[in-house]
Amino acid sequence: MSKIVFYLHAHLDQSQALLKAALGLASDGLFERHGLHMAVMSPRSGDLLAVPANSDFLAKLDLVVEIVFPLGQPVKPLHFELREATSLMLGLADREQSFLVFGHQRTFQESGKKLLRYHYLMFRRPDYSRADYLDYYTHTHYLFGIATPLADYYQNYLDAEGGRELAVLLRVNSFDADNISELRFERLEDYLFSDVIREIAPQAAADEELFVDRNRCQSFSMDVLLDSRSYY
Repeated sequence: MSKIVFYLHAHLDQSQALLKAALGLASDGLFERHGLHMAVMSPRSGDLLAVPANSDFLAKLDLVVEIVFPLGQPVKPLHFELREATSLMLGLADREQSFLVFGHQRTFQESGKKLLRYHYLMFRRPDYSRADYLDYYTHTHYLFGIATPLADYYQNYLDAEGGRELAVLLRVNSFDADNISELRFERLEDYLFSDVIREIAPQAAADEELFVDRNRCQSFSMDVLLDSRSYY
């Protein structure tokens, strides 16, 4: 499934208005006409999964909005409808400090709607081509994701060219990561303090050193405020 993810920074004193506009976007006719779904998420304060925790990106992140397209639905024919539908929300965002990514999602394990999500925006090492990087990520490194207890696991492969085209259309910045590793939880504490995580987290980090430019990556978790998708 194709998806757009907005990482939004509100104009001064407009964070609540931005949230209201994002929640209201779900009732726009665009979603019913084309079978789209969306999620609205708020970054967590005191986030134990934020690395680096003091980044400029996180300091300016107020809201995350995800729009998901049904399988086989091309996004380009909907560009101008998307611009119209998101105009109120994006008008309340500081576009110079807001970002989007565009790509498609692959589900590795899923058990239903979850209250929390984790995004890990990843960049490849400069000695890896994108093809070589994704080959290793999708066929080898994924084993750490599916071994993660108490979490659903997704990989998101980003289309840099398509993301830049959308960013120009919607007048925000594109975030040119290579992919997003995504986990979804019921309770973050159960995940963090599980014996399995204590064992596999160092192994996963060591494996990343082989192909990931970890100094450029950004991770964080979010509370899900709205998820319009039906999972059953």
